[in-house]
Amino acid sequence: MDMTPVLTQMGILVFIMAVGFLCTKLGVTGPEFTRSGSKVVINVLLVFTILDSVTSADMELSFADVGIDLAAYFAMILIAALMGWLTSKLIRAGRDRAGIAAFSACYSNTVFVGFPVVESIFGAEGILVATISNIPFNLLIYTLGVVMMNGSARGMSAKNAITPPLVATIIAVGFFMTGWQLPEPVVKCFDIISGGTVPVSMLVVGASLGSISVREALSDWRVYAVSFVRLIAAPAVTWLALRPFIHDEMLLGVTVILAACPTAMLATALAIRGGKDEAYASQCVFVSTVLSAATMPLMIWLLL
Repeated sequence: MDMTPVLTQMGILVFIMAVGFLCTKLGVTGPEFTRSGSKVVINVLLVFTILDSVTSADMELSFADVGIDLAAYFAMILIAALMGWLTSKLIRAGRDRAGIAAFSACYSNTVFVGFPVVESIFGAEGILVATISNIPFNLLIYTLGVVMMNGSARGMSAKNAITPPLVATIIAVGFFMTGWQLPEPVVKCFDIISGGTVPVSMLVVGASLGSISVREALSDWRVYAVSFVRLIAAPAVTWLALRPFIHDEMLLGVTVILAACPTAMLATALAIRGGKDEAYASQCVFVSTVLSAATMPLMIWLLL
């Protein structure tokens, strides 16, 4: 695979993330930007990105492909969850951090990091495959993910899984399956708005990382252990497990890319809600996000 587009895309993402990081350090942005910016990305920009994926490209997915995509993502989460649980035991993370370590190794930042990389390699059709994965992602992160974070079912709610991206995904699948076409001006509106997803999302990531103590984040070896599982072990094992069963290059590629993404930013929010060590969660997000600039191109080059 030609790695030039991947390296170029990762370079762009890192540059935008660095701008967001500097904005926080210089006082241009603060916590209010990360909170509101995240809401805009998830509830507005991502919705139009999902809808744009089925209105601006010629799709060739079948019902079987959709089923394989969903099954592959469930398998990916199961693999990562088992590895995350084992990692939390091996590194002796402690009572307050064990759930965070397991969660951080399991759930990846598919929206903010994975989607831009998928789009750069596979285009709009790859985005549709990735957005279909949002269905099990939303269901699992607010159910199994909460259980992993808290060590119990406290705070688990299927209602929280019903998010605008999930609704948009269901609508997008409906458009795809029925072949419905929207008027050209509407399609152009979707395309223009969805164009803001990548820059705004990476600015939010960078701004959120700017509020973390870099020295403290880089000094904890356990964070590196979690990041290794999230960025290297999880995608490698996912590829080994799924390669014999999935022969479509795009379906396998999208799954591996999503498996190679850094820790989901929701780790910090769920840690706060569960009364856990939010600083440790932020450190896992910070280190894995920074390292992913190098590890994602490496894993794509080795596995795809």
